[in-house]
Amino acid sequence: MADVNNIEGSRRMLVQALAQARASGRQVTDVERLFEINDEVAAFEIMVDVAESLAWTQSGWKIAATNARLQERLRTAGPVCGITFAQFHTLQPATLARRALLDPVIECEFFFVIDQNLPPKMAPYTLDEVASAVRDVRIGIEVAECRFPHKQLPAPLYVYADGFASGRYIHGASVPDWHRRLQDGIDVTLIRNGKVHGRGSSRDVMNNPLHAVTWLANWLRKRSMGLRQDDIVSSGACNVLAAARTGDEFLAQFADVGDVAVEIR
Repeated sequence: MADVNNIEGSRRMLVQALAQARASGRQVTDVERLFEINDEVAAFEIMVDVAESLAWTQSGWKIAATNARLQERLRTAGPVCGITFAQFHTLQPATLARRALLDPVIECEFFFVIDQNLPPKMAPYTLDEVASAVRDVRIGIEVAECRFPHKQLPAPLYVYADGFASGRYIHGASVPDWHRRLQDGIDVTLIRNGKVHGRGSSRDVMNNPLHAVTWLANWLRKRSMGLRQDDIVSSGACNVLAAARTGDEFLAQFADVGDVAVEIR
């Protein structure tokens, strides 16, 4: 019993450390010595406990590592997810203070607004079932943030426990005829300080960002959880990422849809 209590006490220490880091807007190190995380399910459960400890209004989820290139960069075997919070969502154009951000990374994404609950069930959700539950799809920028310094990153499971760099979300225009447009593919260009920084496509997100949302619905289903009405799901990056510095001005251009602008001061 003593060993069980010690393990649970160590787990609580890790949850507390991650919750305090989020609440104070700071980074932490040496978390691996607090508690050993053995698999993705355990990391996910710790992330959920951190969110519950914060008692912030949850807005939905982010998805990451949706292609082989990003999986290698993020050191994962497949897609991952994180909880997002309502106070970190805003409309474009946005201005953010660099001093309030933790190693921010700009990512071009699509935001899915869920129109009806997708609760746990026995059979996997199909692409059509998830599509029918989507109210709106918007272009957007995620400003990813990490509670661990980039030069002192712990093992990937600890990044997962922190919500896989869940940060801030800047919403742009809705995608007209989104189902067809995402099937066809939408090209994305990220402009940094007036120059092209990188190019990508909606196809970089599991060939269609709707596939990523379907993956999430089924990951949550296996955890006896579900997507809820009004949840916002950030799809994962279109292979366009940029570390943000003070004075940077970013413009994410989504072909034939619109632009999303953010300035870092």
